Amino acid sequence: MTINQINPPKKSRIIGVLSVVLFFLMTGYGFHAKADEPSTIGETDIRPYEFGGSLSIISEGYLVNGIDPRRPPGLGQVQFNSNFSILGLQSGINILYSTDDNRFRQSMNQFNFQGSWRWLTVAAGTVAPGFTKYSLGGVSITGGMIDINPAWFSLTMTGGRTKRAVDFTDEIGFREPSYERWLYAARMGFGNRDGTELALSGVYAYDVTGSIDNPGEILPAQNINVTPELKLSLFQGRFRLDGNATISAFTRDRRGSALEISELDEFEWLTDLITINSSTRLDYAGEISSQLRLGPVRLNGSYERVQPGFRSLGLGRIRSDHESYRIRGQFRLFEGRANVSGMYTSGRNNLMDDKISTLQRNQVATTLALRISQKVNLSLSYMQMSNVNEPVNPNNPIANQLHTDIISRNIMITPTMIIQRNMISHSISLNGAYQILEDNSIMVLVGERPSSEFDNTTVGANYNITLPGSLSLSFSGNLMKNNTETGSAIGNAFNASTGYSFFERKLTTSISLGWSRNGIEFVRIIDDPDHEDMMSDTVIRHSVHNTSKNNNDFLGGEYVVEQWSNQYSINLSTSYRFENGNPLRLSIRGLFSRPDHDGGRRYNEFHAVLRYQHRF
Repeated sequence: MTINQINPPKKSRIIGVLSVVLFFLMTGYGFHAKADEPSTIGETDIRPYEFGGSLSIISEGYLVNGIDPRRPPGLGQVQFNSNFSILGLQSGINILYSTDDNRFRQSMNQFNFQGSWRWLTVAAGTVAPGFTKYSLGGVSITGGMIDINPAWFSLTMTGGRTKRAVDFTDEIGFREPSYERWLYAARMGFGNRDGTELALSGVYAYDVTGSIDNPGEILPAQNINVTPELKLSLFQGRFRLDGNATISAFTRDRRGSALEISELDEFEWLTDLITINSSTRLDYAGEISSQLRLGPVRLNGSYERVQPGFRSLGLGRIRSDHESYRIRGQFRLFEGRANVSGMYTSGRNNLMDDKISTLQRNQVATTLALRISQKVNLSLSYMQMSNVNEPVNPNNPIANQLHTDIISRNIMITPTMIIQRNMISHSISLNGAYQILEDNSIMVLVGERPSSEFDNTTVGANYNITLPGSLSLSFSGNLMKNNTETGSAIGNAFNASTGYSFFERKLTTSISLGWSRNGIEFVRIIDDPDHEDMMSDTVIRHSVHNTSKNNNDFLGGEYVVEQWSNQYSINLSTSYRFENGNPLRLSIRGLFSRPDHDGGRRYNEFHAVLRYQHRF
């Protein structure tokens, strides 16, 4: 089965309906432009009604040969956003519908209604609440939310389904199985949300165990977490201190037998809410941060810690078993003509010392931005990052294999110049970067494994000119070279683009042409006399060593070989603005890959997008 065969009749009908709607909108039979603003009621600022928003219709086409497709051959998408008020009651509706949605993964389609009046807000459909970094955030809920915030008190409650059931299948479009998941959460705060506040939140989520028949290796989970928060704002907001800690009880497999009450001890208060069994863990995660603003000086610091095994079903993704410190500073000098910023972070894992090694990461970065004149700006930056993995027990037989010590340093410089003369604008920018990586691992120093060291140099330039009559030209190019112990990589690229506006800027067109050439050079040792396969996918530049006495007879040796590939791209875009101000945009992108050797991938790829937006 191919991608084209996934519900093709349904997709064709939907795309056809979208095209009809697009036609009516373009010909003026759709929404009309927003009428004159209604007057207010009496001497108040309350209007009887207000209505505004936008409707976007997007149609995409995709064609490729030579490689596997990276997207569906065709899809349609509708985005509708509206905001309206009646006698001061604020409301809105947001809709996202895509024909690329299917039952083999989580839904992409969204519908949301929200309404607010003074300190009350109600939302239904697809909502995305966010409480704290480690309790609730990064998940979409199909359900509802209510938020109450009268002066010094606030209460937020939400609930619904966060995942739909997806059974295992080998059909195209399948990503991963999933149990149906439900989530309920509440947050209560005392104080000012934007200032000083004390709050407490709780999240409860669970998977429906019988929602799928073939789950594979995934297990139905259950989770409850509680988070106290404290925020302080002092000296008119010049100093802020924020802290929160999430305590999470997570059951990895809720199908397991519950433990006896006598065995629970510290978990006893949870037994009425979630199943406590041998897969249940109680962990915590938290962070504390501070900010200081004193005129041209900005300072902030933070500390966070996530215990090993910490999980929360209210989060999209979480990396456990780590702690980190971060300090940042920014200084504005000479009335803003110079800005200096710096940052230092340090982090490690293996917080419980239960692993055989500990990874320590440190990063230092600084940036200097100078406004030398009204025409010339200069930016300089430096960053250094080290990763050191140390064995916990130095007497471990594999201690040397566990040890890694890698340092990366990166220097960048970017000067820019803008020149304005006689309605002609010139913009010139240069950029240069040099990166070096050092590998001081024990196994490298004693010669037991090759080093991962490299140095990378990148230089580039960009020139843009805007001429009278809405004509613009742009040219850019860059060169990259990467050197390692075993070879090198070289990349060159050049792009040229132009744009012009017609009919009093109602019609705007642009075209961009690009070329890039990338190559690698490496050493290959050939021990097999039958080396035709090597000849077919590489180009032999010269032989470093050949064990044959006869130059016409190959017996083996060490060869330096190189591979090159060229890519050509074209981008066309045009936009037309109708009398009612609504834009219609068409963009077409083409990419053509042409390798110099037989083993490379030769392919052509095309992607077209048609978008119409109606504002009202």
